[in-house]
Amino acid sequence: MCRYCVKWGGGTKWYLNPKNYSDEMLKSELTKPKLEDTMAGDLLGIKGTIQEIMTSVQRFRYDIGFGEALDAVFPDLHDEASKAIRGALPDLVDMAVGGQAVPLEDALKIVDLNEGDIFVLPCVCRKYYGGKEKLSCMFLRPAGKGLSESLGPWDKPNKWVSKKEAKEMLKELDKEGTVHAVFWCPAPIPTMICNCEYPICIALRARLNYDVEDTFRKAEYVSEVDPNACDGCDGTPKCTSRCTFGAIKYSPTAGKVSINPFQCWGCGVCRPVCPHNAISLSPREEVAQVKDVW
Repeated sequence: MCRYCVKWGGGTKWYLNPKNYSDEMLKSELTKPKLEDTMAGDLLGIKGTIQEIMTSVQRFRYDIGFGEALDAVFPDLHDEASKAIRGALPDLVDMAVGGQAVPLEDALKIVDLNEGDIFVLPCVCRKYYGGKEKLSCMFLRPAGKGLSESLGPWDKPNKWVSKKEAKEMLKELDKEGTVHAVFWCPAPIPTMICNCEYPICIALRARLNYDVEDTFRKAEYVSEVDPNACDGCDGTPKCTSRCTFGAIKYSPTAGKVSINPFQCWGCGVCRPVCPHNAISLSPREEVAQVKDVW
């Protein structure tokens, strides 16, 4: 299990621990730090707790500002300034916003654990980096109510959906191949289900372009292929193109696909397109070579 599960999971995954959705956690000392006293406050000009920021128009300054700052600060991954900033980011991300990939089945469980309906907004990443509007950001308690009362010009259209409707949306997004993730705000409070893609997603850009690990962590799983069930789909397997992370490779010699566990993120979106159900998810902690690769 990842360090978040060890610290806040209570014997399960951090995002499946009911305590992390409770009033006790929402009112805990973890939610009290002010970001103006951090590097993020200085860099982005934001004030207040992370929950205050992410449920107001400052959310755009944080989301878009963070993405722009990374693009500006990390042109060279190995210079001393980049190393120093990257070293300070894990603690900052814990008290602000970060996330972890989850497969569809875990995303559905998160919906069940949330209290009440879910507030759905257009994806700010797609609007800013892709120029497209898509209702795919699902805000849980407590962010949903706060956001619905402080909408910005980019927050339209929007709607409240029931748990049943949210689950149907997740299933459709899964068919499209979007990567699901649960984001904390702050850790370990599950605040949003993201359904996005690279290179559009700001958090994924931070991770894949600049190696800022905790902005978007790998899932608690790893995909594996049953070689006896895979037939390579006559040389044109759809699973290879579904993988955002380039983990699935087709071998003309073997006539099958294989999955590199070091590249696999365990998101599971490769599974639905396999006509033989040859791809399954295994707990990351049971795959020795990548059990500590997040």
